[in-house]
Amino acid sequence: MIYVEAFNVLLGIWLIASPYLLGDSLWKANRLTTGIFGACILGWAITRMAMPQPKLWWLSFGNVIFGLWVAISPFALGYYYDSSAMISSVITGILVALIAATGFLRSRESPKPALAS
Repeated sequence: MIYVEAFNVLLGIWLIASPYLLGDSLWKANRLTTGIFGACILGWAITRMAMPQPKLWWLSFGNVIFGLWVAISPFALGYYYDSSAMISSVITGILVALIAATGFLRSRESPKPALAS
């Protein structure tokens, strides 16, 4: 599960840097959304990697919600006409949500009993 969350760390870093790397730093809604939610995704993924206990399943569930918001934010906040920002947000948001859902579902599985020796 740690490897799964490592992808969300990379995607969180991409979200924070993407407005500047794609030249979209002038669009305030894009810059604020990707910066704030990128930092949240990054922080929650690092926390999930550091403490992979099943009782912290809600961290992965939170990243699912954050990823879904990042995916719909171009349409909700009105920067869908900026194609590079829209494509980056939608693809990154969907990837974050899918990766976090994988971690969420794996953490909710019941532990398997140890084999008797």
